[in-house]
Amino acid sequence: MSHMFNRPYTVHGKPDSGRVFIALVLSLVVVFVAGITLLVRSDYKRTVNESGDQLAYIAELLEQSVESTLAVANLHMWGMIDQIALAELGTTEEIESRYGDLLRKTVEEIDQINSVVLIAPDGNVIWASVDNLSGRYLGDRQYFREALRLGEGEYAVGVPLIARGSGRRVTPIAWPVVSPYGRVLGVIVSSLGEEYFSDLLTLTEFPPDLHVDIQASNGAAAFHSNEAPRKIGSTIISATREIASLGLTIDVSRSKHAVMSAFYFRTAGFIAVAIILFATAIGMAISLKAKSVQLATGLHRSKEDNYRIVAAQREFNTIFDNVGDGIVIFSEDGTLNRTNKMAREILGAEQNEAAVARLRTLLPEFSDINSDFEVHRIKTDETQPDQAVQCRVMKLTTGDQEIAYCVLTDVTAEERLAAARTNFITSINHELRTPLTSLAGALELMENRYAESLPAPARRLLAMGSRNADRLLLLVNDILTLQAIDQGKFHVDAEPVSVETALEEAISTNSGYGVATGVKLKRIASVSGDVFVDPDRLQQIFSNLISNAIKYSRPEGIVEIGAQETGDEVTFYVRDAGPGIPKAARHRLYERFTTPLHGRGVQMSGTGLGLAITKQLVERQDGQITFETRTEEDGQQDTGTVFYVTFKRPAAPATEKTA
Repeated sequence: MSHMFNRPYTVHGKPDSGRVFIALVLSLVVVFVAGITLLVRSDYKRTVNESGDQLAYIAELLEQSVESTLAVANLHMWGMIDQIALAELGTTEEIESRYGDLLRKTVEEIDQINSVVLIAPDGNVIWASVDNLSGRYLGDRQYFREALRLGEGEYAVGVPLIARGSGRRVTPIAWPVVSPYGRVLGVIVSSLGEEYFSDLLTLTEFPPDLHVDIQASNGAAAFHSNEAPRKIGSTIISATREIASLGLTIDVSRSKHAVMSAFYFRTAGFIAVAIILFATAIGMAISLKAKSVQLATGLHRSKEDNYRIVAAQREFNTIFDNVGDGIVIFSEDGTLNRTNKMAREILGAEQNEAAVARLRTLLPEFSDINSDFEVHRIKTDETQPDQAVQCRVMKLTTGDQEIAYCVLTDVTAEERLAAARTNFITSINHELRTPLTSLAGALELMENRYAESLPAPARRLLAMGSRNADRLLLLVNDILTLQAIDQGKFHVDAEPVSVETALEEAISTNSGYGVATGVKLKRIASVSGDVFVDPDRLQQIFSNLISNAIKYSRPEGIVEIGAQETGDEVTFYVRDAGPGIPKAARHRLYERFTTPLHGRGVQMSGTGLGLAITKQLVERQDGQITFETRTEEDGQQDTGTVFYVTFKRPAAPATEKTA
């Protein structure tokens, strides 16, 4: 292989690239070594930092555990103290008789302590749960003197010491026995032993080499978790945390060697794998380089280009033959006849020539076909009278000849669906609207005349039926309105309309919407003059916007309506102080049958068609509808929504406009 790199050669007149390739490989080696070094160094720092963070977390966890468990012990102890502080303590026999069982039960119930010693105010022990302490004088102890100065709910912690009886480290803790009148009757003393701190360590699985030292500010040790000696001169990683309530300091440490052992193992494995992968990649690169040099003179670009052309032709043929619409291409002289599978199925032919011949009998002469798409309705199967096929045909020029490009679409299902839709709307108009109008009127008449004489359950059922009949009638009317818009049968008779008159009529017509919730309509001082609109459609717009504003207004709220002038246009507005429109719903605000914009308890009932119809009413009068909204999710305190509807002032006599 080295012989290959040292032998000069040329391919198609280009200089030997062997030296460049060797330089590139050496550069990759340098980059690889540098990258490995940076990664190992970064992992080393990360491991050290993570270990320090882990030790700090362990120290904090121990500090929180000590304070929380001691708080529980303090509550239990003061519950017991409140029972024995009702009278003078008395002699040892009296205390044993009255409170002995209670004191021993306290030792059993409080896990944090292992003994209880009761000391009189003069410093002598008058009762103890352990032997050999009764009668001893402990009045010279710092924790005893400090406890005498404390009040209810407090405790004093002494300096850790070695217990005389057991020879173990303990941390004294003392509570004053305070009478209901605030007089100190004595001091109860217990201790936090090494078992207490050991039990805290067993609550969580800590590393086996972890060292936990707890000591007072004067250096007195309260607890050592691991007595195993460390190697002389070994480096440690540690973290410190103070237990403020006990005046103790927690020192958590680990040997740096133990911490880094996983890092050393991980690093060795990573470097080994990286070297293997890199060596494999370099070997493959060298092998491919050698093969590419040997094959460079034997490759022919023309074969590759030919392969691409064949592959592209296959892809085109596959796509062309499986398009969902039928496609037919033919020339005037018959030299080109091309169809896809769908076209042959629609035309009932198995071959291209037969399908093209069949279609040409159904289309105009080739010379009469235009260069723009023309749509023809053709009948391809006389045995199916309901079949409808749409053919779009246009003339194209390719090279030196003209061809006809035809797209066939079977629209039978669409036309059946359109007919069914028309029949459905007609049925709604004749079969639903008339009886619903009668039903709603009858229910309303019955409610107005006989509601007071009916029992309360009957009145509720009558009111519910009336509301639902009105909702159904509103839904039917909305559907019929949208149908008229879609079929071009929606008429707008525009004329000059007074702005003030329109606002007054809107107030008068829609003020009843808010009676149930106390919402009022307020007209804001507006501009004068006229706008060029259909007065009935304008009031329909007002009704939709005002009813929505009242629905979402708070009880006893106010909905403002008014108008303002902008150039040669007048903008009407409806403003409410409701919850606003959520961001996720703003893009679908004008969609038909839109899903609820708000959650349960906020969203009011409706058909989901009001704003869709309003937008159509506005736009078909050459107007524009916009809105501004403020919600709590936008960080706004004064929430609400304003809808703006803009129309032009009259510039010409009133004319009838059909959408």
